[in-house]
Amino acid sequence: MKQGKISDYVNPIPIKITDDKAIFKVEKLVPTPYIERVLPLEYAPLYEQLAQLDTAIPKIVCLEKSDRLTVVEEYITSPRLDQYLENHQLTSTEIHDLICQLLDVLEVLHKQTPLIIHRDIKPENIFYDGQKLILADFDIARNTQEEADRDTHILGSLGYAAPEQFGFSQSGPASDFYAVGVLMNVLYTGSLPSVNLYQGPERAIIEKATHINSQKRYQSAQEFKDAITDLGRSSWRLPGFRSHQPARMLMATCGYLLMLFSSFNMEAKGNSAVDRFLLRLSFFMILFMIVLFACNYRNIKDTCLFHSSKSKFVRFCGIIISYLLVATVLTTALAALSVAISSFGL
Repeated sequence: MKQGKISDYVNPIPIKITDDKAIFKVEKLVPTPYIERVLPLEYAPLYEQLAQLDTAIPKIVCLEKSDRLTVVEEYITSPRLDQYLENHQLTSTEIHDLICQLLDVLEVLHKQTPLIIHRDIKPENIFYDGQKLILADFDIARNTQEEADRDTHILGSLGYAAPEQFGFSQSGPASDFYAVGVLMNVLYTGSLPSVNLYQGPERAIIEKATHINSQKRYQSAQEFKDAITDLGRSSWRLPGFRSHQPARMLMATCGYLLMLFSSFNMEAKGNSAVDRFLLRLSFFMILFMIVLFACNYRNIKDTCLFHSSKSKFVRFCGIIISYLLVATVLTTALAALSVAISSFGL
């Protein structure tokens, strides 16, 4: 039988004490896991900075310097983002929230003196439990140096690392935003932008964040977050008008006019002009809803049945069933309205 030690049990609370015996309630002392990193001494200024920050990064418990730097930081129990994505399909709203949480962390890092650039943002270095995000692994992070024209060490994860991290120039805040843009695309498509660029409303944000020229990317976390917020406001615009591109807006206008013309010039049988009008309106709304579902207007697919499924086929079936349900409710409501109007002799 394995024997424990008396010192493993703490916080005694008396239950019963007599002349010859005493009974206490005690609690077992459970060891708390931590992460220990042994790094070159050149990392000391960076980790001394990180230890002072109050943001969503692992809290540093202690630092010790000798011939090497030893860092002890909290152990994060949440799953890594790549692990979380194995069993969860994030909605557009959840992706926006996750990205904004990440940008909040970067805003704190980039406001330090000197600036802290993470340089390795990817799902494996992010912990996420469905609500809260924690950015970890600063092993290739660096401080910017005003006199430097390029990074001393060429480091970064292929696909997520900005071009300047491979020796073209010094990495800066825009380098982290490049990785955030790549991550955003991966969350939507499961692929890097170079493989499969997301075609939804967030495409313009992703393209700007991952521009090859760092000066043409977002220059601050707030600017990046503002773009996401503005996207939410512009999402009320009808499909075809969200891009502000004249050609697309013209095509959308023609498409909507064609649907109206086809719907209200179709032959409709009814007992009255009102019945015929409502029948034509019903046909137009059915066509219009096809456009809304196909273009994911206001992220409507996030509310469809089975939208959280990992299977694309199941999600597609959920969209079709949801569309049919909405179309049925709409046509039934218009039919009921027609009956109500008829009952009043209109």
